Order: sequence, then C-alpha cells, then structure tokens
Amino acid sequence: MWVGVLYGLSACALWGIVYLMPLLLPSYDSVYLAIARAFIMGAVSMGILVTMRSQFKVLTRQDWVFATILTLVGNLIQCWFLMMSVAYAGVAVAGICFGGVPVLVALISNERDRRAGKAYVNLKKLALPLTCIMVGFIAINATELEVFLNQGNTSSSTFFFGLACGLISTAMWTWYPIRNADWLLAHPTVNPAIWTCAQSVVLFPIAGLLYVAVWALDNNMTEILGPAPLKFFLLMLVAGFACAWLATTLWNACSARLPTALVGQLLVFETIFSVVYGQIWRMEWPTVTLCWGFGLLLFGISLSLRIFNQLKN
Repeated sequence: MWVGVLYGLSACALWGIVYLMPLLLPSYDSVYLAIARAFIMGAVSMGILVTMRSQFKVLTRQDWVFATILTLVGNLIQCWFLMMSVAYAGVAVAGICFGGVPVLVALISNERDRRAGKAYVNLKKLALPLTCIMVGFIAINATELEVFLNQGNTSSSTFFFGLACGLISTAMWTWYPIRNADWLLAHPTVNPAIWTCAQSVVLFPIAGLLYVAVWALDNNMTEILGPAPLKFFLLMLVAGFACAWLATTLWNACSARLPTALVGQLLVFETIFSVVYGQIWRMEWPTVTLCWGFGLLLFGISLSLRIFNQLKN
C-alpha cells in the first residue's frame, strides 16, 4: 500500500509544477502550453513504442480506443482548461475548483465499489476526512485568491470565465482517474508505463498538427515557438516529459495498487505542491491560514489512509 502512496505523491509533486507554467511563460496563450506539453508527452511515448513494440501486443484494439479517449480528455483538453483557469482567474481559483476532485472521486468510487459488492468504506467514516480535505483546500487557496484579486488587473467577466474553465477541468479530472483506475485494476499484468504510452502516443500527431494550425491562425504569434523560443522549448520539455509522461506513469502505478476511492484523495497533494511552488516563486512565507489549511489537508488524508488500510487488512 505504501509503495502505491509514494508513487501517488511523486506524481502529484510533478503535476504541481504545471500550475507554474502560465506564470513562467506569461507571454504565451494557455492553448500553446497545453498543446506543446501534450506533444512532448506523445513524442516520448512514440519513441518507446518504436523501440519496445513487442511490449504493446498485450493491448487490444478496444484498449487503444479507450486509451485515446482517456488521454484526449485527461492530458490535452483538461490541461487546456486548467491553464486557462490559472491564466484568467489565478492559481487559487483553479486550486479551489480542483479541491472537489479528491472528494468526488472518493465518493463516486466508494459508491461504485459498494454497488459492485466489493470492499468499501462506510460514508460516515469518510465524512470527517473528506470535510477536512475540502475545507483545507479553501483555506490554503485563500491567500492566493486575495493576492490575485488585489492585483486588480482582471475584469469580473474574465474572472468568471476562468472559474468556469476551472469547473470544467474539475469535471474532466474527476472522470479520468476513475476510468483510468478501472482499466488498470482490470489488467494487473500490464506495465503502467506501457499503458501511459498507449494513452499518450496519439498526442504526437494530434498535438503536432493542432499546434501548427493554432499558430497559423494566430496573428499575434509571429514566430512558431513564440517570443522566447529557447525558454519555451526547455520548459515544455520539462512539462511534457517530467510533468506529463513520468507523472502519469507514476500515477498509473499508484492506481494499480490502491483502491480508487483512496487514489482520488491523494490528489490533494497536487494542490499542496502547487501552492508551495507558488509561495517559493513569490519568495513569501506561508500565512497562518495557509498553514492550518495544510494541516487540515494532511490530517484528512492521513485519517483516510488509516481507514483504507484497515479495510485492506
């Protein structure tokens, strides 16, 4: 169990970096960041597919179709909405919206297990940890939200557009880990890295063509790699390989080892890491509200880990 938790934490640490990309590349529209990240992820997967083709024979045509749907939702469209939420409404709003994901995944997955006759946790036992997680999410993002609103450089319509993007991203990221875990738990002999590549290889041609098409229609982007090509390329290389391909592989390894209801709650650490990175970026000490928000999150997930560990035993 704890190996799976470690995989999940590592994935969240890498995913948290994605929240900084719109801040590190403010002159780039979020659509370029999402597509470039997906392209690099697809390129890595394509390279592995070519060199290790025999490892993919275990996948059926139906598996490939499902993998394609998963990655278009979870690694391209969802990322685009997330980055737009960050760009238009700030890290805090994106983080608060994302706070619903662990709670929703836990509740939905636990109910599905109950209906399927599998081991599940009584909702009364989950009430306290999930409440702590949700309140903790709001608390840790309160400071970020205050900073963003005090800047006064955005209109109300822009803010609510970013909020809507955050909610759409949340819905997609609630669906993705549940359906992805379903497949992994049903195919325990498949290497998580192979499943990551199966999901991501389609991004190589789609993202490549999509990037060129978006650039061709964008009169504001005169160069294909934008105003800071080297910085853009290096950051997207990190985002595509470490924060996408590697993070997804680690998450798949986590999903194959733990109950989906618990896996979803581990997503709290993605927000924890993103807020910590944001504080480091601004070189600020955490506020009291931020600290007790972290405390609530850690208490909630620790209690949940204990509950699910007892269930397993």
